[in-house]
Amino acid sequence: MSQKPAYLPSSPNDSPIKNTMTSCAGTLRSGKEFSPHGPIILHNFDILQHQVAHAAKNNITKNALDDHPVSVPSRRERTAAWHLAPRSRSESPRRSARLAPPVNTLIDRAARTRAVHRANEQIRSGTLLKLVVHKHITNAHPISIHTTPDDYPVTSTGWSGIRNANPSIEPREYTIAELVRDHGMTVLPWDGCLPRPLVNKENRVIAVLGGRPNDDKYLRLTQDAAAKIEKARMQLNFRPEQQSGRRGDFCSASVGPSFGGGQQIPGNLVVSRAISDVFQYLFAMECFFRIAGFVNGLFRAWNPSVHLHYVTVLDILTREYPDLRRNFKRRFSAFAAATINFGPSTVTLPHIDTLNLAWAGGHLVLWDLRLIIRFPPGSTILIPSALLCHFNIGIGPDEHRYSFTQYSAAGLFRWVDNGFRTERTVEEEIQGDSGAQAERAQARSTRWEMGINSFRRLNGTGGSGSRTV
Repeated sequence: MSQKPAYLPSSPNDSPIKNTMTSCAGTLRSGKEFSPHGPIILHNFDILQHQVAHAAKNNITKNALDDHPVSVPSRRERTAAWHLAPRSRSESPRRSARLAPPVNTLIDRAARTRAVHRANEQIRSGTLLKLVVHKHITNAHPISIHTTPDDYPVTSTGWSGIRNANPSIEPREYTIAELVRDHGMTVLPWDGCLPRPLVNKENRVIAVLGGRPNDDKYLRLTQDAAAKIEKARMQLNFRPEQQSGRRGDFCSASVGPSFGGGQQIPGNLVVSRAISDVFQYLFAMECFFRIAGFVNGLFRAWNPSVHLHYVTVLDILTREYPDLRRNFKRRFSAFAAATINFGPSTVTLPHIDTLNLAWAGGHLVLWDLRLIIRFPPGSTILIPSALLCHFNIGIGPDEHRYSFTQYSAAGLFRWVDNGFRTERTVEEEIQGDSGAQAERAQARSTRWEMGINSFRRLNGTGGSGSRTV
Protein backbone atom coordinates (compact mmCIF):
# COMPACT_ATOMS: atom_id res chain seq x y z
CA MET A 1 0.00 0.00 0.00
CA SER A 2 1.09 3.52 -0.56
CA GLN A 3 -0.23 6.82 0.68
CA LYS A 4 -0.35 9.87 -1.47
CA PRO A 5 1.39 12.88 0.15
CA ALA A 6 -0.90 15.66 1.36
CA TYR A 7 -0.69 18.89 -0.56
CA LEU A 8 0.78 21.62 1.62
CA PRO A 9 1.20 25.02 -0.07
CA SER A 10 4.60 26.64 0.38
CA SER A 11 3.48 30.16 -0.43
CA PRO A 12 0.23 32.11 -0.58
CA ASN A 13 0.20 31.96 -4.34
CA ASP A 14 0.38 28.16 -4.30
CA SER A 15 -2.71 27.71 -2.13
CA PRO A 16 -5.62 26.10 -4.01
CA ILE A 17 -7.93 27.17 -1.18
CA LYS A 18 -7.12 30.80 -1.63
CA ASN A 19 -7.54 30.61 -5.37
CA THR A 20 -11.01 29.10 -5.03
CA MET A 21 -12.26 31.26 -2.17
CA THR A 22 -11.09 34.77 -3.14
CA SER A 23 -14.65 35.68 -4.06
CA CYS A 24 -15.63 35.32 -0.37
CA ALA A 25 -12.94 37.71 0.93
CA GLY A 26 -13.37 41.36 1.84
CA THR A 27 -10.79 44.18 1.76
CA LEU A 28 -10.13 46.63 4.56
CA ARG A 29 -9.16 50.28 4.02
CA SER A 30 -5.62 49.27 4.87
CA GLY A 31 -5.65 46.96 1.87
CA LYS A 32 -5.63 43.75 3.86
CA GLU A 33 -8.06 40.99 2.98
CA PHE A 34 -10.27 39.15 5.44
CA SER A 35 -12.66 36.22 5.13
CA PRO A 36 -14.06 33.49 7.41
CA HIS A 37 -13.25 31.01 4.65
CA GLY A 38 -9.87 32.39 3.71
CA PRO A 39 -6.67 30.30 3.72
CA ILE A 40 -4.21 30.23 6.60
CA ILE A 41 -1.07 31.83 5.19
CA LEU A 42 2.14 30.66 6.85
CA HIS A 43 5.24 32.76 6.11
CA ASN A 44 7.67 30.65 8.23
CA PHE A 45 6.40 27.18 7.33
CA ASP A 46 9.85 25.52 7.56
CA ILE A 47 10.32 26.67 11.16
CA LEU A 48 6.83 25.44 12.14
CA GLN A 49 7.48 22.08 10.50
CA HIS A 50 10.71 21.66 12.52
CA GLN A 51 8.90 22.54 15.79
CA VAL A 52 6.13 20.01 15.14
CA ALA A 53 8.62 17.21 14.42
CA HIS A 54 10.59 17.98 17.59
CA ALA A 55 7.42 17.94 19.75
CA ALA A 56 6.31 14.63 18.29
CA LYS A 57 9.73 13.06 19.05
CA ASN A 58 9.59 14.21 22.68
CA ASN A 59 6.03 12.82 23.07
CA ILE A 60 7.07 9.37 21.83
CA THR A 61 10.05 9.30 24.20
CA LYS A 62 7.85 10.30 27.15
CA ASN A 63 5.35 7.49 26.46
CA ALA A 64 8.14 4.93 26.22
CA LEU A 65 9.47 5.88 29.69
CA ASP A 66 6.04 5.98 31.34
CA ASP A 67 5.59 3.72 34.41
CA HIS A 68 2.08 2.75 33.25
CA PRO A 69 2.32 1.70 29.62
CA VAL A 70 -0.88 1.32 27.67
CA SER A 71 -1.88 -2.37 27.56
CA VAL A 72 -3.48 -3.82 24.46
CA PRO A 73 -6.49 -6.09 25.31
CA SER A 74 -6.47 -9.64 24.00
CA ARG A 75 -8.87 -10.85 21.34
CA ARG A 76 -10.97 -12.69 23.95
CA GLU A 77 -11.22 -9.57 26.11
CA ARG A 78 -12.20 -7.46 23.11
CA THR A 79 -14.93 -9.98 22.20
CA ALA A 80 -16.33 -10.06 25.75
CA ALA A 81 -16.30 -6.28 25.97
CA TRP A 82 -18.17 -6.05 22.67
CA HIS A 83 -20.95 -8.31 23.96
CA LEU A 84 -21.24 -6.49 27.31
CA ALA A 85 -21.07 -2.97 25.98
CA PRO A 86 -24.44 -1.14 25.93
CA ARG A 87 -25.89 -0.71 22.51
CA SER A 88 -26.50 2.76 21.18
CA ARG A 89 -28.94 3.59 18.44
CA SER A 90 -27.46 4.30 15.09
CA GLU A 91 -27.37 7.95 14.10
CA SER A 92 -28.23 6.96 10.56
CA PRO A 93 -31.10 9.12 9.30
CA ARG A 94 -32.88 6.00 8.09
CA ARG A 95 -33.06 4.62 11.63
CA SER A 96 -32.96 7.66 13.91
CA ALA A 97 -35.66 9.60 12.11
CA ARG A 98 -38.48 8.56 9.82
CA LEU A 99 -38.61 11.24 7.23
CA ALA A 100 -41.88 11.77 5.40
CA PRO A 101 -41.70 11.11 1.66
CA PRO A 102 -41.43 14.21 -0.45
CA VAL A 103 -44.76 15.64 -1.51
CA ASN A 104 -45.31 16.00 -5.21
CA THR A 105 -47.19 19.27 -5.27
CA LEU A 106 -47.85 18.96 -9.00
CA ILE A 107 -49.74 15.68 -8.52
CA ASP A 108 -51.68 17.08 -5.54
CA ARG A 109 -52.62 20.16 -7.51
CA ALA A 110 -53.78 18.04 -10.45
CA ALA A 111 -55.86 15.82 -8.14
CA ARG A 112 -57.52 18.85 -6.57
CA THR A 113 -58.25 20.26 -10.00
CA ARG A 114 -59.88 17.00 -11.11
CA ALA A 115 -61.94 16.86 -7.90
CA VAL A 116 -63.23 20.39 -8.45
CA HIS A 117 -64.01 19.55 -12.08
CA ARG A 118 -65.94 16.42 -11.04
CA ALA A 119 -67.90 18.37 -8.44
CA ASN A 120 -68.84 21.04 -10.98
CA GLU A 121 -69.90 18.40 -13.51
CA GLN A 122 -72.02 16.65 -10.88
CA ILE A 123 -73.73 19.94 -10.03
CA ARG A 124 -74.45 20.62 -13.70
CA SER A 125 -75.74 17.06 -14.17
CA GLY A 126 -77.89 17.25 -11.03
CA THR A 127 -76.45 14.05 -9.55
CA LEU A 128 -74.08 13.01 -6.77
CA LEU A 129 -72.94 9.97 -8.73
CA LYS A 130 -69.58 9.78 -10.41
CA LEU A 131 -69.82 10.87 -14.01
CA VAL A 132 -68.80 7.44 -15.32
CA VAL A 133 -71.61 5.83 -13.27
CA HIS A 134 -74.10 8.45 -14.42
CA LYS A 135 -73.02 7.76 -18.00
CA HIS A 136 -73.63 4.01 -17.59
CA ILE A 137 -77.13 4.67 -16.24
CA THR A 138 -77.96 7.17 -18.98
CA ASN A 139 -76.74 4.87 -21.77
CA ALA A 140 -78.30 1.68 -20.38
CA HIS A 141 -81.01 0.13 -22.58
CA PRO A 142 -84.09 -0.53 -20.43
CA ILE A 143 -86.40 -3.52 -20.70
CA SER A 144 -90.05 -2.50 -20.45
CA ILE A 145 -92.34 -4.66 -18.32
CA HIS A 146 -96.14 -4.46 -18.52
CA THR A 147 -96.73 -4.30 -14.78
CA THR A 148 -97.97 -1.76 -12.25
CA PRO A 149 -97.53 -1.61 -8.46
CA ASP A 150 -101.03 -3.06 -8.07
CA ASP A 151 -99.88 -6.29 -9.74
CA TYR A 152 -97.62 -7.22 -6.82
CA PRO A 153 -99.09 -9.03 -3.80
CA VAL A 154 -98.09 -7.42 -0.50
CA THR A 155 -99.36 -7.57 3.07
CA SER A 156 -101.79 -4.98 4.39
CA THR A 157 -98.97 -3.26 6.26
CA GLY A 158 -96.98 -2.75 3.07
CA TRP A 159 -93.84 -4.22 4.63
CA SER A 160 -93.52 -7.66 3.03
CA GLY A 161 -94.81 -9.92 0.28
CA ILE A 162 -97.34 -12.75 0.38
CA ARG A 163 -95.88 -16.24 0.14
CA ASN A 164 -98.52 -18.26 -1.74
CA ALA A 165 -99.88 -15.44 -3.87
CA ASN A 166 -99.79 -17.61 -7.00
CA PRO A 167 -100.78 -21.18 -6.07
CA SER A 168 -100.61 -22.31 -9.71
CA ILE A 169 -96.80 -22.42 -9.54
CA GLU A 170 -95.60 -25.90 -8.69
CA PRO A 171 -92.52 -26.03 -6.43
CA ARG A 172 -90.38 -28.17 -8.76
CA GLU A 173 -87.62 -27.83 -11.32
CA TYR A 174 -88.47 -26.51 -14.78
CA THR A 175 -86.74 -26.58 -18.15
CA ILE A 176 -86.37 -23.67 -20.54
CA ALA A 177 -88.33 -25.46 -23.27
CA GLU A 178 -91.19 -26.14 -20.87
CA LEU A 179 -91.34 -22.54 -19.66
CA VAL A 180 -91.35 -21.15 -23.19
CA ARG A 181 -93.85 -23.67 -24.56
CA ASP A 182 -96.32 -23.99 -21.70
CA HIS A 183 -96.04 -20.66 -19.90
CA GLY A 184 -95.26 -18.24 -22.71
CA MET A 185 -91.99 -17.01 -21.27
CA THR A 186 -89.35 -15.07 -23.18
CA VAL A 187 -85.64 -15.88 -23.16
CA LEU A 188 -83.68 -12.67 -22.63
CA PRO A 189 -80.10 -12.89 -23.92
CA TRP A 190 -77.69 -10.95 -21.74
CA ASP A 191 -73.90 -10.74 -21.83
CA GLY A 192 -73.70 -10.47 -18.03
CA CYS A 193 -71.65 -7.27 -18.23
CA LEU A 194 -73.68 -4.27 -19.40
CA PRO A 195 -76.44 -3.12 -17.02
CA ARG A 196 -80.05 -3.50 -18.18
CA PRO A 197 -82.81 -1.98 -16.01
CA LEU A 198 -86.27 -3.53 -15.93
CA VAL A 199 -88.86 -0.74 -15.87
CA ASN A 200 -92.62 -0.96 -15.32
CA LYS A 201 -95.42 1.00 -16.97
CA GLU A 202 -94.62 4.01 -14.79
CA ASN A 203 -91.03 3.85 -16.05
CA ARG A 204 -89.73 2.98 -12.59
CA VAL A 205 -86.78 0.64 -12.20
CA ILE A 206 -88.09 -2.45 -10.41
CA ALA A 207 -85.07 -4.67 -11.07
CA VAL A 208 -81.59 -4.34 -12.53
CA LEU A 209 -79.45 -6.76 -14.47
CA GLY A 210 -76.36 -5.26 -12.89
CA GLY A 211 -73.67 -7.21 -14.69
CA ARG A 212 -70.09 -6.92 -13.48
CA PRO A 213 -67.18 -4.49 -13.80
CA ASN A 214 -65.29 -4.49 -17.07
CA ASP A 215 -62.25 -5.91 -15.32
CA ASP A 216 -60.63 -9.30 -15.85
CA LYS A 217 -59.42 -9.28 -12.26
CA TYR A 218 -63.00 -9.05 -10.99
CA LEU A 219 -63.97 -12.15 -12.98
CA ARG A 220 -60.99 -14.00 -11.50
CA LEU A 221 -62.08 -12.89 -8.03
CA THR A 222 -65.57 -14.34 -8.56
CA GLN A 223 -63.96 -17.62 -9.64
CA ASP A 224 -61.81 -17.50 -6.52
CA ALA A 225 -64.94 -16.95 -4.41
CA ALA A 226 -66.54 -20.06 -5.94
CA ALA A 227 -63.41 -22.09 -5.17
CA LYS A 228 -63.41 -20.87 -1.56
CA ILE A 229 -67.10 -21.76 -1.17
CA GLU A 230 -66.48 -25.28 -2.47
CA LYS A 231 -63.52 -25.72 -0.12
CA ALA A 232 -65.64 -24.53 2.82
CA ARG A 233 -68.48 -26.89 1.87
CA MET A 234 -66.12 -29.85 2.10
CA GLN A 235 -65.11 -28.83 5.62
CA LEU A 236 -68.54 -28.06 7.10
CA ASN A 237 -71.19 -30.32 8.57
CA PHE A 238 -74.63 -28.95 7.68
CA ARG A 239 -77.77 -29.69 9.64
CA PRO A 240 -80.58 -31.45 7.73
CA GLU A 241 -82.61 -28.23 7.43
CA GLN A 242 -79.53 -26.54 5.92
CA GLN A 243 -79.20 -29.20 3.22
CA SER A 244 -82.78 -29.11 1.96
CA GLY A 245 -85.62 -26.62 2.22
CA ARG A 246 -88.43 -24.92 0.35
CA ARG A 247 -85.89 -23.20 -1.92
CA GLY A 248 -84.27 -26.45 -3.10
CA ASP A 249 -81.99 -29.35 -2.26
CA PHE A 250 -78.59 -27.77 -1.67
CA CYS A 251 -76.47 -26.69 1.28
CA SER A 252 -76.93 -23.11 2.44
CA ALA A 253 -76.36 -20.93 5.48
CA SER A 254 -77.19 -17.34 6.40
CA VAL A 255 -75.54 -14.83 8.74
CA GLY A 256 -76.17 -11.26 9.83
CA PRO A 257 -78.74 -9.21 11.74
CA SER A 258 -82.38 -10.21 11.29
CA PHE A 259 -85.76 -9.99 12.99
CA GLY A 260 -88.76 -12.26 12.72
CA GLY A 261 -89.89 -15.77 13.48
CA GLY A 262 -90.90 -15.03 17.08
CA GLN A 263 -87.89 -12.90 18.03
CA GLN A 264 -88.50 -10.27 20.70
CA ILE A 265 -85.71 -7.96 19.53
CA PRO A 266 -83.41 -7.94 16.49
CA GLY A 267 -80.51 -10.34 16.72
CA ASN A 268 -77.88 -12.14 14.69
CA LEU A 269 -78.97 -15.23 12.79
CA VAL A 270 -78.01 -18.29 14.82
CA VAL A 271 -75.42 -20.58 13.22
CA SER A 272 -72.85 -23.00 14.56
CA ARG A 273 -69.42 -21.76 15.62
CA ALA A 274 -67.84 -23.52 12.65
CA ILE A 275 -70.15 -21.84 10.12
CA SER A 276 -69.67 -18.46 11.82
CA ASP A 277 -65.89 -18.84 11.57
CA VAL A 278 -66.15 -19.83 7.90
CA PHE A 279 -68.27 -16.77 7.07
CA GLN A 280 -65.88 -14.45 8.89
CA TYR A 281 -62.98 -15.99 7.00
CA LEU A 282 -64.72 -15.70 3.63
CA PHE A 283 -66.01 -12.15 4.12
CA ALA A 284 -62.52 -10.96 5.07
CA MET A 285 -61.17 -12.03 1.68
CA GLU A 286 -60.75 -9.63 -1.21
CA CYS A 287 -63.00 -11.63 -3.52
CA PHE A 288 -66.03 -11.25 -1.23
CA PHE A 289 -65.71 -7.65 -0.13
CA ARG A 290 -64.97 -6.68 -3.73
CA ILE A 291 -68.22 -8.38 -4.82
CA ALA A 292 -70.13 -6.82 -1.91
CA GLY A 293 -68.68 -3.40 -2.73
CA PHE A 294 -69.71 -3.66 -6.37
CA VAL A 295 -73.25 -4.69 -5.43
CA ASN A 296 -73.42 -1.82 -2.96
CA GLY A 297 -72.38 0.66 -5.63
CA LEU A 298 -74.88 -0.85 -8.04
CA PHE A 299 -77.66 -0.52 -5.47
CA ARG A 300 -76.74 3.09 -4.68
CA ALA A 301 -76.54 4.05 -8.36
CA TRP A 302 -79.86 2.59 -9.49
CA ASN A 303 -82.00 3.13 -6.39
CA PRO A 304 -80.32 5.81 -4.26
CA SER A 305 -83.38 6.54 -2.09
CA VAL A 306 -83.93 2.89 -1.17
CA HIS A 307 -80.19 2.42 -0.63
CA LEU A 308 -80.11 5.39 1.76
CA HIS A 309 -83.04 3.91 3.68
CA TYR A 310 -81.19 0.60 4.02
CA VAL A 311 -78.03 2.34 5.24
CA THR A 312 -79.90 4.54 7.71
CA VAL A 313 -81.87 1.69 9.29
CA LEU A 314 -78.81 -0.54 9.62
CA ASP A 315 -76.84 2.33 11.19
CA ILE A 316 -79.62 2.93 13.73
CA LEU A 317 -79.82 -0.76 14.62
CA THR A 318 -76.09 -1.33 15.05
CA ARG A 319 -75.85 1.84 17.15
CA GLU A 320 -78.78 0.82 19.37
CA TYR A 321 -77.71 -2.85 19.60
CA PRO A 322 -73.89 -3.10 19.57
CA ASP A 323 -74.07 -6.91 19.54
CA LEU A 324 -75.44 -6.88 15.98
CA ARG A 325 -72.60 -7.80 13.64
CA ARG A 326 -72.31 -6.37 10.16
CA ASN A 327 -71.10 -8.81 7.54
CA PHE A 328 -69.02 -6.09 5.88
CA LYS A 329 -67.86 -2.60 6.70
CA ARG A 330 -70.44 0.13 6.20
CA ARG A 331 -68.98 1.38 2.93
CA PHE A 332 -69.05 -2.11 1.41
CA SER A 333 -72.66 -3.14 2.00
CA ALA A 334 -76.02 -1.63 2.90
CA PHE A 335 -77.55 -5.09 3.41
CA ALA A 336 -77.96 -6.60 6.85
CA ALA A 337 -77.76 -10.32 6.10
CA ALA A 338 -76.24 -12.65 3.54
CA THR A 339 -76.77 -16.22 2.37
CA ILE A 340 -74.25 -18.46 0.68
CA ASN A 341 -75.66 -21.35 -1.29
CA PHE A 342 -72.83 -23.85 -1.04
CA GLY A 343 -74.26 -26.10 -3.73
CA PRO A 344 -72.58 -27.90 -5.19
CA SER A 345 -75.56 -27.81 -7.58
CA THR A 346 -77.64 -24.83 -6.51
CA VAL A 347 -80.99 -25.19 -8.30
CA THR A 348 -83.64 -23.12 -6.55
CA LEU A 349 -87.34 -23.91 -6.77
CA PRO A 350 -89.95 -21.20 -7.43
CA HIS A 351 -90.23 -19.11 -4.27
CA ILE A 352 -90.79 -15.63 -2.87
CA ASP A 353 -88.68 -14.32 0.00
CA THR A 354 -91.69 -12.94 1.82
CA LEU A 355 -89.75 -11.89 4.90
CA ASN A 356 -87.57 -9.49 2.91
CA LEU A 357 -88.53 -5.87 2.46
CA ALA A 358 -91.19 -5.73 -0.24
CA TRP A 359 -89.91 -2.67 -2.04
CA ALA A 360 -86.18 -3.38 -2.29
CA GLY A 361 -83.63 -5.80 -3.71
CA GLY A 362 -81.96 -9.23 -3.43
CA HIS A 363 -81.27 -11.59 -6.66
CA LEU A 364 -82.96 -14.75 -11.16
CA VAL A 365 -86.11 -16.94 -13.90
CA LEU A 366 -88.69 -14.22 -13.02
CA TRP A 367 -92.08 -15.93 -13.15
CA ASP A 368 -94.26 -12.85 -12.72
CA LEU A 369 -92.41 -11.02 -15.50
CA ARG A 370 -92.40 -14.06 -17.80
CA LEU A 371 -88.64 -13.67 -18.26
CA ILE A 372 -85.86 -16.24 -18.51
CA ILE A 373 -82.61 -14.31 -18.08
CA ARG A 374 -79.30 -15.75 -19.11
CA PHE A 375 -77.27 -15.33 -15.94
CA PRO A 376 -73.52 -15.68 -16.66
CA PRO A 377 -71.12 -16.61 -13.86
CA GLY A 378 -69.79 -13.67 -11.88
CA SER A 379 -72.74 -11.39 -12.71
CA THR A 380 -75.20 -9.69 -10.37
CA ILE A 381 -78.94 -9.08 -10.48
CA LEU A 382 -80.92 -6.85 -8.11
CA ILE A 383 -84.59 -7.77 -7.70
CA PRO A 384 -87.34 -7.17 -5.13
CA SER A 385 -87.22 -10.77 -3.96
CA ALA A 386 -90.20 -10.29 -1.65
CA LEU A 387 -92.40 -9.49 -4.66
CA LEU A 388 -91.17 -11.51 -7.62
CA CYS A 389 -91.32 -15.28 -7.72
CA HIS A 390 -87.85 -16.36 -8.83
CA PHE A 391 -85.82 -19.52 -9.36
CA ASN A 392 -83.18 -20.90 -11.70
CA ILE A 393 -82.84 -23.64 -14.27
CA GLY A 394 -81.19 -26.97 -13.59
CA ILE A 395 -77.59 -27.62 -14.61
CA GLY A 396 -75.68 -30.63 -15.90
CA PRO A 397 -74.63 -33.49 -13.60
CA ASP A 398 -70.96 -32.48 -13.80
CA GLU A 399 -71.56 -28.75 -13.34
CA HIS A 400 -71.33 -26.77 -10.11
CA ARG A 401 -73.21 -23.62 -9.22
CA TYR A 402 -72.85 -21.42 -6.15
CA SER A 403 -74.52 -18.15 -5.24
CA PHE A 404 -73.98 -15.29 -2.82
CA THR A 405 -77.11 -13.33 -1.89
CA GLN A 406 -77.51 -10.21 0.27
CA TYR A 407 -80.77 -8.91 1.70
CA SER A 408 -82.41 -7.22 4.68
CA ALA A 409 -85.40 -8.59 6.58
CA ALA A 410 -88.55 -6.47 6.60
CA GLY A 411 -88.78 -6.96 10.36
CA LEU A 412 -85.73 -4.75 10.89
CA PHE A 413 -87.38 -1.80 9.12
CA ARG A 414 -90.68 -2.42 10.90
CA TRP A 415 -88.90 -2.52 14.29
CA VAL A 416 -87.22 0.85 13.72
CA ASP A 417 -90.39 2.42 12.32
CA ASN A 418 -92.30 1.27 15.42
CA GLY A 419 -89.78 2.93 17.73
CA PHE A 420 -88.02 -0.33 18.70
CA ARG A 421 -91.29 -2.10 19.43
CA THR A 422 -93.17 -5.00 17.92
CA GLU A 423 -96.42 -4.60 16.03
CA ARG A 424 -98.33 -6.19 18.89
CA THR A 425 -96.80 -3.85 21.47
CA VAL A 426 -97.70 -0.79 19.43
CA GLU A 427 -101.26 -1.99 18.89
CA GLU A 428 -101.69 -2.57 22.61
CA GLU A 429 -100.30 0.86 23.49
CA ILE A 430 -102.61 2.79 21.14
CA GLN A 431 -105.71 0.78 22.00
CA GLY A 432 -108.47 3.23 22.80
CA ASP A 433 -106.62 6.16 21.19
CA SER A 434 -108.65 6.83 18.05
CA GLY A 435 -106.30 9.53 16.80
CA ALA A 436 -103.21 7.32 17.01
CA GLN A 437 -105.08 4.42 15.43
CA ALA A 438 -106.22 6.56 12.50
CA GLU A 439 -102.70 7.87 11.99
CA ARG A 440 -101.33 4.34 12.03
CA ALA A 441 -103.96 3.12 9.56
CA GLN A 442 -103.09 5.99 7.23
CA ALA A 443 -99.40 5.09 7.38
CA ARG A 444 -100.14 1.45 6.59
CA SER A 445 -102.29 2.31 3.59
CA THR A 446 -99.67 4.59 2.03
CA ARG A 447 -96.49 2.71 2.92
CA TRP A 448 -96.49 0.51 -0.18
CA GLU A 449 -97.12 3.46 -2.50
CA MET A 450 -94.44 5.48 -0.74
CA GLY A 451 -91.95 2.64 -1.10
CA ILE A 452 -92.64 2.15 -4.81
CA ASN A 453 -92.35 5.90 -5.41
CA SER A 454 -88.84 5.81 -3.99
CA PHE A 455 -87.75 3.62 -6.92
CA ARG A 456 -85.78 5.50 -9.57
CA ARG A 457 -87.82 6.78 -12.49
CA LEU A 458 -85.98 6.83 -15.80
CA ASN A 459 -86.31 9.87 -18.04
CA GLY A 460 -88.01 8.96 -21.32
CA THR A 461 -89.24 5.57 -22.39
CA GLY A 462 -85.93 4.04 -23.33
CA GLY A 463 -83.48 4.44 -26.16
CA SER A 464 -83.18 2.61 -29.42
CA GLY A 465 -81.95 -0.45 -27.55
CA SER A 466 -84.98 -0.72 -25.29
CA ARG A 467 -87.05 -3.87 -25.33
CA THR A 468 -90.64 -4.61 -24.36
CA VAL A 469 -91.68 -7.97 -22.97
